[in-house]
Amino acid sequence: MQQMKVSNIDHYYDNLGLVVARGLNGEIGSQNKLIWRIKEDLNFFKQITMNSYIIMGRKTYESMPKNLIGRKYIILSRDNTFSTDASKIICRGVEDTLFLVSLYPEENFWVIGGGEIYRQFLPYVSCMHITEIFASKMADVFFPTFSEENFERNDGKVLISEQNISYCHSVLIRKKEK
Repeated sequence: MQQMKVSNIDHYYDNLGLVVARGLNGEIGSQNKLIWRIKEDLNFFKQITMNSYIIMGRKTYESMPKNLIGRKYIILSRDNTFSTDASKIICRGVEDTLFLVSLYPEENFWVIGGGEIYRQFLPYVSCMHITEIFASKMADVFFPTFSEENFERNDGKVLISEQNISYCHSVLIRKKEK
């Protein structure tokens, strides 16, 4: 288990993005579980995150049914007693994680949840892969609101899942500062 520490967070990172599936009201989870389990979208998630670091909060990590093969884990937890197997990196906060991201500019890092982790990392991501689900469900975790003015948006075509749910994949790329 490794721990990192740094300060001076002041910009976004080209190798840091996020992946999320959200409903019409921004809903992403309920009772520490995903509310959207669209097979095609889970395959999309796998394709995006394969051979990359995935960044998540402790609760998201604990809610996962198994280790995701082909991904390296970074788990955020303020709980100094939290530990896991040595192949996973535990960071105590955003600054520690961003320091790690800055050390490996050739690697891809993907924030994968939960809601508070998304909120904390939004200012630093260079891109977002958002699955926009055209449905609503009861939820207790939501993707944070943000201004799209600093991003260029590219929406994919509308798809229909096996469960008859309409959705599309959107990519938001941060505009370069002038």
